[in-house]
Amino acid sequence: MKTDKSIRNITIASIKRSAIDIDSWNHSRIVNENDLELIEKFELSQDELPVFEIKSELTHTLISTRQILERTNGSLQYLNFDFLDRVVYGDFKGQPNKPELSIFRVVDIYGDELDFQIETGKASIGLIYSVNTIRQLKADD
Repeated sequence: MKTDKSIRNITIASIKRSAIDIDSWNHSRIVNENDLELIEKFELSQDELPVFEIKSELTHTLISTRQILERTNGSLQYLNFDFLDRVVYGDFKGQPNKPELSIFRVVDIYGDELDFQIETGKASIGLIYSVNTIRQLKADD
């Protein structure tokens, strides 16, 4: 079984191999593993590490080594990768006048759906690769 540290390192390497113009992302970023503010805000468990975030005016989304979390107006929704069945990122490529932020949908093993924010454009690759890589690493264990 892979450690949270190795999951984080593999995921970030995957993002960096595919990402374009990381400095041009407006709402998204790869986060520092020692970002205590994020760790406390999202109440990450011991050894769980932050990987990627999307932060807009009202919503703050975090991909950690164990789950997808989102805070909006003080409420928290989350899904542990162990219970993730499907991910639908949506089709926002090629849309004229596309918004900077959109949603992606996850479906858990019980069929329940949750929506989380995603930054469109070049930044979307960061979120897509973080979720897909962590999901694959968890499946391989």
